[in-house]
Amino acid sequence: MAQHHEIELRVEQGIARFTLNKPATHNALTLDMLRTLDEGLAQVEGLAEIRCIVIGSASARFFCSGADIKEWGDIDPAEMGSRFIRAGNRVFRRIREMDVPTLAVLSGHALGGGLELALACDFRYAAEGIKLGLPEATLGAIPGWMGAQRLCALAGAGRMHQLVMLGDTLDAQQARAWGIVHEVVAKEQLEDHVQAICARLAARSPAALAVGKRLMRMIEPQALDIAHEFAASVCKGTADAREGVAAFREKRPADYRGVQDHAPLPHRHPAG
Repeated sequence: MAQHHEIELRVEQGIARFTLNKPATHNALTLDMLRTLDEGLAQVEGLAEIRCIVIGSASARFFCSGADIKEWGDIDPAEMGSRFIRAGNRVFRRIREMDVPTLAVLSGHALGGGLELALACDFRYAAEGIKLGLPEATLGAIPGWMGAQRLCALAGAGRMHQLVMLGDTLDAQQARAWGIVHEVVAKEQLEDHVQAICARLAARSPAALAVGKRLMRMIEPQALDIAHEFAASVCKGTADAREGVAAFREKRPADYRGVQDHAPLPHRHPAG
């Protein structure tokens, strides 16, 4: 990805680091920033050496203040849905579906779309003293990038209602108690702590992490596509599948041997 002054990408030691760097607007997300992030994710998605993706901020005060109201405030309703919301959901879905672990480093406040961006990641580590919230209701809006649904899965419906409907903000420790962030760390220790987490993840089997992520996504709403992906992957890994493809190419009847000749397959639904 070509470097973009508002979102920087650096790859080193198996870690792809995306840094939001638009301090004048507290890293408020524009369509251009979403496109840049999407392009960068697409680039690192195909790199075998990438073991973790870290999304952080160059700002001392904000991780991300949300969607840029100067950009979406004046667009018409149809364009809001078809362009702004769709673009964000596409990028956040890509983050969610990456096979490698994704980590949000909340060194500053995460509000609105900024919190939604963090919620799309697998792990969230927060600095002491930051605030998190979904204040869209105070602007006559709603969280548009699946933040409410992801928040509900982490903290429950009641707490989702409190944040979404009242527009409340939480401090980092309260967010930790609610299960929204994994750990709260002193700001000066946050980067080292995340680096240590990345090192631990890099020591794990990439294949196990990728399959495990897909398995965990199966319990999420609207995850039937993941079940199909998992089932197709299991089937494709069998000797029967290899025999079927070979027989087709060689224009002969297939000689299927059944499950007993292959590696064990799941005996029940993997999420069961």
